[in-house]
Amino acid sequence: MAMFRRLRTTWADRVTRGGADRSADSGQATTVPAARAAEETVVAAPASLDPAAVPRCFGPVPNFARSPLPIREPDGRVLPGTGLRKFVDALPGPGPLRRTELGGYLPVAVPDTITYPGCDYYEIGLQQYAQRLHRDLPATRLRGYRQLNLGTDRSGHNTVAPPGRPWHLGPLIRARRGRPVRVKFINQLPTGRAGELFLPVDETVEGAAVGPLDGPAPYPQNRAVLHLAGAQTGWISAGNPLQWVTPAGEITPYPTGVGLRHVPDMPPPGVGATTLYYPNEQSGRLMWFHDNTLGLSRLTVYSGQLALYLLTDPVEEQLVADGVLPDDELPLVIQDKTFVPDDTQLAAEDPTWDRDRWGARGSLWFPHVYQPRQNPYRADGISPTGRWDYGPWSRTGDDDSDLDRDAAGTRSGPVPNPHHDPVTAAEEPPLTPGVPHPSAVPEAFGDTPLVNGVAYPYLEVEPRAYRFRILNACLDRGLNLQLYRAASDAPMWDDEGDLLDADAGEVPMVPAARAPGRPVDWPADGRDGGVPDPRAAGPELIQIGNDGGLLPAPVVIRNRPIGYRYDRRDPTVLNVDGHALLLAPGERADVVVDFSTVPPGSTLILYNDCPAPLPGFDPRYDCLLYTTDAADELTRVDLGG
Repeated sequence: MAMFRRLRTTWADRVTRGGADRSADSGQATTVPAARAAEETVVAAPASLDPAAVPRCFGPVPNFARSPLPIREPDGRVLPGTGLRKFVDALPGPGPLRRTELGGYLPVAVPDTITYPGCDYYEIGLQQYAQRLHRDLPATRLRGYRQLNLGTDRSGHNTVAPPGRPWHLGPLIRARRGRPVRVKFINQLPTGRAGELFLPVDETVEGAAVGPLDGPAPYPQNRAVLHLAGAQTGWISAGNPLQWVTPAGEITPYPTGVGLRHVPDMPPPGVGATTLYYPNEQSGRLMWFHDNTLGLSRLTVYSGQLALYLLTDPVEEQLVADGVLPDDELPLVIQDKTFVPDDTQLAAEDPTWDRDRWGARGSLWFPHVYQPRQNPYRADGISPTGRWDYGPWSRTGDDDSDLDRDAAGTRSGPVPNPHHDPVTAAEEPPLTPGVPHPSAVPEAFGDTPLVNGVAYPYLEVEPRAYRFRILNACLDRGLNLQLYRAASDAPMWDDEGDLLDADAGEVPMVPAARAPGRPVDWPADGRDGGVPDPRAAGPELIQIGNDGGLLPAPVVIRNRPIGYRYDRRDPTVLNVDGHALLLAPGERADVVVDFSTVPPGSTLILYNDCPAPLPGFDPRYDCLLYTTDAADELTRVDLGG
């Protein structure tokens, strides 16, 4: 997920070496392999991609795409621009000095302290843009936030210009306890057809279909509301699902949500905008903005609509001033996403994906076919390719009387399966779930981890303590974070982007069995793939805070794999029993890691083995990456190693 390398260079040296504005003739060597050209030409979709077709829910097609896989050239080398290499792009950080070679960083908002005396004021726009999230991918279409107003400089004048474009996960707002923040939020998304979301929207979900007024007009897909998770504020600034606004110029009978109210002591914001007020009368903590629009929020957050809000207080500031807490802190926003592969791979994995509406290679992919876990026409009642329970079939596996009554084409029950053929498609039953396409699904797990908006980044650290503000921004994936030494400290890639040492990106694994010298709580359940070698454990994670701010006392978290309860008499059998830093989606952790005891030149891997879903894991949802090992084969690499 994130690779930490301990080197002796300073941050300034690293920024100069890795910055996007580095001179080509500076003479400085780079530790990042040269970017490989990715094919970005848009061509016509092949005939095997048919978004208008009825999905096959029971056949060999998984209806579930994976991120681009590597393609081999005749000489065995991976074709440039195919697959995703691990740990070739640097981790973006706050401010332009931590800009990466991909160009991205986390912009830090500069407040206007003049317009509203005693308050920090920001104008935040929501825009649509594209940004590269990995050097082996073209730019990915996203939606995100951007500061629009001038900030106040040290001389008391509003002269500080914001960035000229949005950057993923920006802007980061720094606030202080007792000093209110006022925001004017402006929806600047495209209007009309251009404003439709570039992800599969199930228009039968409440808030995403036709509205309550007369006529066929649906709710527009460019609605947005700004919700600050973790904030204590009045209801008019809570950002609830019915407080959305549409862009100015959007022709719709639903320009705003019924719950929208502006801050009464601020001027009317105008069409397509609203105002928000955060008193900040709570202890210091990491919070985060995200969209909360009725019927869309699961997709809009995935599209990029989230940003950080860091609240500090005098107690925390004194701990930093006294040297108790490290002065150098870095946010780690962890997400999981899947990227649309090339057309050949897409046709084999998800042939009904609409690349014209939702995007081709490098775009965000999201599940859109509801595949039932049940198949009452099989002897075992189970569909081998299924993923989720289907209500009419989950009650019984052998009584199909209800199915016959509901087979007239209504959405509430099964309908005739157009793919059923007892000779050529025996795996397709006579009936199939009467669900829409695209369909909402109970959960979504991406196969590629992103940290601060970059897939599989690395971070170079010095021999001292760092403070990490961690946010699990995945939609459904839990995280069990641990640090381990990599199996090799050698370079993983050469300057041409070819693999040198696959072990440099792997955590050393051992069988999950009892062995002399291992901790007594180390898993010994024989799980597939084994468990990390405890001898490779890295520095411990010292948790000092969570969603509610600083903890009463630090908690030392030992690196250990996730464990399960196997006592069959326990009503919580197979639940999680033992973990490291366990974070559910939306949870935050304030963590200190001391790298001073790590040998120079070492490679550490931030590793996650939390099952997806938690705790009833499905191995198909493991974060996967395919690389080439020394034996010239494709090897599956789990999240982080």
